[in-house]
Amino acid sequence: MSRYNILVKEEHLCIISDLHLGNPSFVQSDNLRSFLNYLLKENSSLCINGDGFDLLQLSIPKLTLDLHAILKELKKFFSQGINKIYYVIGNHDIYMEAFLEDSGIFTVVPFLDITSGDKRIHIEHGHLYDNLFINYPKIYIQVAKLLGLLVKLSPHFFHLWFKIWRIISWLKNRGNKDLYSSPLLEDRNYIAAAMEILERGFDVVVFGHTHKFGIQDMGENKKYANAGSWAEETVHYLKIDNGEISLLEWR
Repeated sequence: MSRYNILVKEEHLCIISDLHLGNPSFVQSDNLRSFLNYLLKENSSLCINGDGFDLLQLSIPKLTLDLHAILKELKKFFSQGINKIYYVIGNHDIYMEAFLEDSGIFTVVPFLDITSGDKRIHIEHGHLYDNLFINYPKIYIQVAKLLGLLVKLSPHFFHLWFKIWRIISWLKNRGNKDLYSSPLLEDRNYIAAAMEILERGFDVVVFGHTHKFGIQDMGENKKYANAGSWAEETVHYLKIDNGEISLLEWR
């Protein structure tokens, strides 16, 4: 696959993020397999928006099982040669970039700009707007590794971490509506980053990383969206059809 072809045209694209394959908390193998089959039938391309694989909290036996479960469907995508799987690099899989490129299955990019219908859509993982990751990278890595040890004891620790993160985010954003009609979906730094990108001429900005699914109205017919995580009990995906974006739950 060509390296860093970040500007593409896709009228039909589905976006998922934060699968965390190889992490003991990922229990959606059957759902992911059926979802990939659905995309093939719908003739839709796929974007995995970061952290598809998890090297920071990796269990090698678990990764082997996860890959075995979905490898057949991934090969179908590759052999069909019509639709693509775009893979946006995240913070948990950054060291797998060369491996993912060499697989021949994924189009690996640092971010992705889509033209669909009359809309321009920017997709990136979003960890570069995480204050802890940017300002205290060593602490972030140590916390991630500690969480990895706890997750091997019980996957519930992974979900507990993100529940605590959501509570902190809610307390920070409580009552802070600014120019928007509802409380902010994300921390202010993510929304500020999305607004800056929208001001460059994009209609929709899509991040991952935070595991918080939703679509935020940004005014002037512009939107921010996040597909959430497939390491949760309920999983979601973003669907783009001729420029229109919607959030759906996959059952």
